[in-house]
Amino acid sequence: MSDRTSDRRWAPGETVLLQEVWRGRLWSARPMIVALDRGGSTALWFPKGTRWKGPTTPPARVRAETRTQRLMESLTLCDWVLADREWDVSSLWLMEAGAHHAVWVSWREGGEHYGWYINLQEPFRRTARGFQWMDLMLDVIVEPDRRWHWKDEDDFQGMIGHNLIDDAKARAVRAEAESVIRRLEANASPFCDPWPDWRPDPAWRSPLLPPAWDRIDEVLT
Repeated sequence: MSDRTSDRRWAPGETVLLQEVWRGRLWSARPMIVALDRGGSTALWFPKGTRWKGPTTPPARVRAETRTQRLMESLTLCDWVLADREWDVSSLWLMEAGAHHAVWVSWREGGEHYGWYINLQEPFRRTARGFQWMDLMLDVIVEPDRRWHWKDEDDFQGMIGHNLIDDAKARAVRAEAESVIRRLEANASPFCDPWPDWRPDPAWRSPLLPPAWDRIDEVLT
């Protein structure tokens, strides 16, 4: 099967590259391990301690006081630089083809279920080395007992206020989040599935960024 087709599927245990791209520039790069890639469903393992690259204010510009200000300035000016980061919570990212969100399942150090995280984002697209996507800032945190609350609403409102997304897109993102919350409250998939009991293969180690991780991959067709 050719690497030039989006029909390719990854085998469990393979390391893939997740790239966030904003206006033609690389916003982040994460190495992740494939747990499942079948049909329209993909699950990626992101263990605590994994080294990845994320955006930060360039040294030539004054660093804004708040996180929201820093994000909005970088997204508007497109002048961010990429810095080393270390992932802080072991998580399994559950993604469905065409969906404007991913659901993360997370675990504490001792293996106890830490909760769910609904991440609003552009639908993922396949590349020769993994996947491409872009975060849309709005999130929902779900406790193990299913209590939930919004997260990063300031960042989401900042994107609207800075005309980084239009009103129609903002309404669609909010509607997507509310749809997933209804599934949560109805105990529908993936929240009714035994994902909290899932464990990675003990042979898997923290994934590493591949060579040329900063080269933006072409989206496959």
